[in-house]
Amino acid sequence: AKSGHRFYLTGRNEVRLQKIVAELHSLGCDAYYGVGDISDETSARLMFDEIKQKLGGVDVLFANAGVGHFGNLEDLTLEQYDEQFDTNVRGVFMWINMVLPLMKEQNSGQIIVTSSNLGLKTSARCSLYAATKHAVQAMVWCLREELKGTGVKAATINPGSVDTPWFDGKDVDRSKMLSSADVAATIRLIIDQNETSDIDHILLTPGRK
Repeated sequence: AKSGHRFYLTGRNEVRLQKIVAELHSLGCDAYYGVGDISDETSARLMFDEIKQKLGGVDVLFANAGVGHFGNLEDLTLEQYDEQFDTNVRGVFMWINMVLPLMKEQNSGQIIVTSSNLGLKTSARCSLYAATKHAVQAMVWCLREELKGTGVKAATINPGSVDTPWFDGKDVDRSKMLSSADVAATIRLIIDQNETSDIDHILLTPGRK
């Protein structure tokens, strides 16, 4: 925010979006928001049209929305399957698909997708969530091949557990989790990389103290 970027935030919680936008305004940034389901095509395209109208172009796409349901595979439901794949995979695909032509036209841009450490490995009771993260990991890796020779870059961040409202109400030890600031610093690193470098993915784990 302090680097002069302009922001357009998307999400379902308007109160939370309003709070973040107000904070960005207090820092002297231009910031807007759109309320909607990122996996719903009509909603996503309306927000994208507003982005083009207000910002003109897109320098950075940060696809961070995610849903997770955990348990033994036999205990998970089709509804949980649909919700996770709609948000974690379909939503990412749609936004990259919409933004890419703009970035290619301006011959620059950075796509950052929040995958997970579970996009690089597997674990019990994480079958559907890990499957969605492996899917977006493969999507971005294939995209990187397609972007060779352009000025557009794509990367994933692959954090372990991050202490966010995701874990509110859950009986888990949050003392050794990553912080939101840890993730933000990683995103900043990707955005600020030199033109001569091209970060592929960053596996982010808690400190070893």
